[in-house]
Formats: sequence, structure tokens, C-alpha cells
Amino acid sequence: MDAVLFPGARRSVGLAYVLWALFGLFGLHRLYLGRNASAAGMAAITILSVPLIWSGLGLLGFVATGTWALADALLIPSMAREVNEAIPAAA
Repeated sequence: MDAVLFPGARRSVGLAYVLWALFGLFGLHRLYLGRNASAAGMAAITILSVPLIWSGLGLLGFVATGTWALADALLIPSMAREVNEAIPAAA
């Protein structure tokens, strides 16, 4: 995503919310905001939950990532601000 391809680029809160709305359970909004490890964790839990959905473990995984994604809806502005403040100002 943008965080990997353009490490010095400012992050858009709007784009983060679009990624959250479309791919929130996979953590793409976190990847965009530079939270690579937690993005990988969300994606892994979601992907592993698909074949386990009928056993109940998959449902638990979806509840976990769903709750995590809903919490991120409130955290996206502060995550974007943190990433943008860490970018050095252009000289």
C-alpha cells in the first residue's frame, strides 16, 4: 500500500476510512497507516476464520476482528495524525 511504496507521503484520513469500510476485517487501513504487524494479524485472523466458520472458532475470529475494526473507526484520525507528524517537513 501507500505506506510501503511511499514512506514519506502524508496519509489521508478519508482514504483510511475508505479502506476501513471496504477491507476493515483484513486490516488494509492499518497497513496504509503504517501499522504493518497489526494489519498482518487482522488479515491472518480473518483468513483463518473463513474455513473455521462452521466450527464456531471462525465466528469467534470474525467477532474479534470485527470488534477490532469497529474500535479502529475511532482510532483512525489519531493514527493518521501520528504518522503524518513523524514525516519530516520539506525543506
